[in-house]
Amino acid sequence: MKIYHFFIAINLFAGYHDEELDRLWSAIDDINHPTLKEYHLIEEYLQSGKRTYLDELRSTGTNKDRLNRILEFRLVSPKNVMPISETYSFNIDEYSNGKCIILYGSTNGIYPEKAKLLLSEIEDCGYSGHVLLRIGGFPNTPFGGLKICHVPYAFKVAALQEAKELGFKEILWIDLAIHPMKDFEKIFWEIEQTGYFFTYVGSLQDNSPTHLPKAARALGIDTDVYDQIPHISSAMIGLNMENKQALQLLDNWYRETENLYPCMTFWPEELSLSVVAWRLGCKPYTWLGNVLCTEGQRFQLENRPTVEFYIDSSR
Repeated sequence: MKIYHFFIAINLFAGYHDEELDRLWSAIDDINHPTLKEYHLIEEYLQSGKRTYLDELRSTGTNKDRLNRILEFRLVSPKNVMPISETYSFNIDEYSNGKCIILYGSTNGIYPEKAKLLLSEIEDCGYSGHVLLRIGGFPNTPFGGLKICHVPYAFKVAALQEAKELGFKEILWIDLAIHPMKDFEKIFWEIEQTGYFFTYVGSLQDNSPTHLPKAARALGIDTDVYDQIPHISSAMIGLNMENKQALQLLDNWYRETENLYPCMTFWPEELSLSVVAWRLGCKPYTWLGNVLCTEGQRFQLENRPTVEFYIDSSR
């Protein structure tokens, strides 16, 4: 097994930058409170910038759908309005006041409407706690989050970081394709007791064609350890901010995201999260299929009592 300790030691403290990005950041007066005009500048960079760090993905000739999703990411609504940033509270009591579910949708395609639909489903399922709803812009912007908006799928770790900064104790990220069938109590119990909640979808070896070797090396591992590392799904990620292991996981994952190169692969947030969790000894709760079914299966669950969610196919 090859572990690149020297590489890790350098990169823990050195976020990625290049001249093109430096010019962008210097054109923004307050990175924590951008204007609509400045959001447009960032959007122009994301759409039309050289972004040479994506060349590895562009050159593979495979997984074009994943690359397209990365390139279609948008911060600004077609209606040319500021991003939506709202907090909702449902059935709050002394036990649920620290709970928070995070919903984030970029402004392209159907994501804004999916975010609003999921918000209503969360309320209807009997959930007790808060919901952070973000549509457009980028999570954690008031605390510097925009500095990683160019990193593919960095919005997930940024959203979790924002919920932490806002003082929530038990935090759950949920993808907009996921729909609740129960009230989240079992999931939040696991977050409280274990300190974290996530599921796996095989090992990194099982999904190795989507994990580019250069990204693995940027994380300080080689592909020969892929079979030892669970591939964590990022569809649902729960963290307890009073748990030291969970805090370390979030901090380490954020740093790897800032480094950018660990995310230059087709499941960028999942490769980095999987390696960080593995190093810390954080074990997935279960296989994803034990808590999630397809939309067509949701009425045929007599022998699947552990299923809590279904996933739709619209993207």
